[in-house]
Amino acid sequence: MKDDRIKNALITLAVGLALNILLGAGKLAVGIISRSAAVSSDALNNISDAAVSVIAIVATKLSARAADHEHPFGHGRYEYLAAFVLGAIIVAVGVEAFIGGVERIIEPADVDYGAAVWTALGLSIAVKSGMTVFYGARYKKNGSQTVKAAAFDSLSDAAVTTVVLVCAVAQKFTGAHIDGYATVAVAVFILIVAVRMIRSTVDRLIGARPDSELTERVNGIVLASPQVVSVHDLMINDYGATHKIAEIDAVFPSDMSFTDVHAACDAIERRVKEETGVCLCVHADPLLTDDSRVIDITDRVNSALAAYGVSAHDVAVDDERQTVSLDIKISDRSAPQAEIAALAEAQARSVVPYSVEINVDRI
Repeated sequence: MKDDRIKNALITLAVGLALNILLGAGKLAVGIISRSAAVSSDALNNISDAAVSVIAIVATKLSARAADHEHPFGHGRYEYLAAFVLGAIIVAVGVEAFIGGVERIIEPADVDYGAAVWTALGLSIAVKSGMTVFYGARYKKNGSQTVKAAAFDSLSDAAVTTVVLVCAVAQKFTGAHIDGYATVAVAVFILIVAVRMIRSTVDRLIGARPDSELTERVNGIVLASPQVVSVHDLMINDYGATHKIAEIDAVFPSDMSFTDVHAACDAIERRVKEETGVCLCVHADPLLTDDSRVIDITDRVNSALAAYGVSAHDVAVDDERQTVSLDIKISDRSAPQAEIAALAEAQARSVVPYSVEINVDRI
């Protein structure tokens, strides 16, 4: 499945490379014949897009390399690096368009394009729009971040060229100079989306909270095991679109044998791998039922904090140190942490008048 995904992405990027080369060469020929500096300049932009496509192809190929001694988690993040580079290039396109738009607002200029120029611009819009649709469809099929970035790169090129064409037509028939304002508006849109794309890629590289849908799927599979009482502390590390490593704490009845718990953990890990592609490691926690105080504290804390969507786990009473320790899971970053901790402590002390140690978990 991974090989098919990489092959699909490489074919997609190779088609884009060929189209950029053909489009650039055709527009360069038109620019030279018509002696249009604008068309020749736009042709060079397509040729630079072809160079970017080469970078994307190389990065995608590198991401498919198997894990080795120096990189035990594989090379999947090369794909994210390529998406970052594409995002940075799109930002550069947006900045260039913004500057050009401001210059046109300050000093409006008449545009007089010949038939060859109109043809080249129309062809460019058609090809780039087609590439946007093509990249988008392939992204939905393989989920490649590089292909997604290439789709928006093509969309931004098509948008800028469309603005040039529409404003030239408007000026020809109305005499209005709106190209500067329209270009600035398009540039701002490109910059906003490009920055969001870069931010998303950087988040993946530095380790962001995993996708909620994937989290729910993994939690659901683990909870579906008849031996599992509850789960917490799911962590998913992203080493590429097809290589994610995770760990989770699963609570089992304390009277289960070690052999049975181990077998249940293996079965859960296999099922998660088969259904999600995630390599999961299950850490087994025992559910202590021989100390009524632990059960009482857990129930009281969970009841008091239910309104915040917070739950408690790993509750332990140490009579020797006269302490109660517990973890509370806070999923909502806006939840008042100090207030939640104070409520949890009060509930624990109402059962056992010991000092309370609380570990706040935002995973």
